[in-house]
Amino acid sequence: MKLFVHSHLSLIFLTFVQGIFVFGYYWFLGFQSLDHLFYVFSIQILTTCSFIAYRWIQDKKIYDWLLQNNSNEEFSVPHFGNSQFAEALSEKQTVQTQMLINKFQQVQTDLNERVTFINQWVHQMKTPLSVIHLMIQENDDLIFQNIRKELYRLEVGLQTVLYSSRLSMFEKDYTIEKVLLQNFISEIIKENKRLFIQYQITPLKLFPEQGIFVFSDKKWLQFAIGQIISNALKYSNQKSKLNFKIESFEEHIVLEIQDFGIGIPPEDLKRVFEKYFTGVNGRLNHESTGLGLYLVKEIMNKLQHEITLESNAGSGTIFKIYFTKFTLANIEHSNG
Repeated sequence: MKLFVHSHLSLIFLTFVQGIFVFGYYWFLGFQSLDHLFYVFSIQILTTCSFIAYRWIQDKKIYDWLLQNNSNEEFSVPHFGNSQFAEALSEKQTVQTQMLINKFQQVQTDLNERVTFINQWVHQMKTPLSVIHLMIQENDDLIFQNIRKELYRLEVGLQTVLYSSRLSMFEKDYTIEKVLLQNFISEIIKENKRLFIQYQITPLKLFPEQGIFVFSDKKWLQFAIGQIISNALKYSNQKSKLNFKIESFEEHIVLEIQDFGIGIPPEDLKRVFEKYFTGVNGRLNHESTGLGLYLVKEIMNKLQHEITLESNAGSGTIFKIYFTKFTLANIEHSNG
């Protein structure tokens, strides 16, 4: 109603000015009977009010639509009313909406094709990498250790590209399941056994005796933890340790990954999860892309896990992943 009144203020003002003019005109002509003058003035006001009321009835739906928050609605064209202005607006809105839908569908198609191409390309690149691994697996000379390091960097890069492209369609590519956390972390450590040896980093498991179960997507969680390990290996000193600690609290299960590397400067701590942010360490290491920890944060958000980090320059970094103690039924209900 407020918007409607504001849009008709000029008409109301014009009617008032016109009424004053007519009142003054008849007064100076000698028609000084106030009853007649107020009658003419009242007829003019009544006519204007009737017109405004008619316009309000005709265009009310338009003003209601303008004041609605349509940000979360799908593309649709509401019925604006039967006035010529409403019909013209509805027709224009229909054309614009259809153009927008067509453009959106084209962008979505292009995105799907690009993701499909990237997935196929990454899988094609994995084949020669696997062949090279098989060719050098029995050789532990220094040159072959260096080759394994380079292969590891290639694999991490390919994984980053793959999961970055899939992230936009995460809802179609995840499965929540019950995961025995101790076994899960042990498998990740075992898969990276040669790398720990080559980087001279000792993985230390600080696990409770009883089995700790969490609910998550193993594939996405493994990639996220792999990115944290990759960062730890990249920025840790040789003959150092990488601690994996699991603790169970009243509401959360916490996985703590602690390295004893160069750490993160205080000025970078608040931005390490930002996309493409490399920070001081990244500028010293020209291989940094600023995508790894960004993807970790995004994946944790989508999996409904909280992640934090603590770090001091020169004394290492601690990542903590918090798993809420849910039942499988709770998680399926929240995602449904």
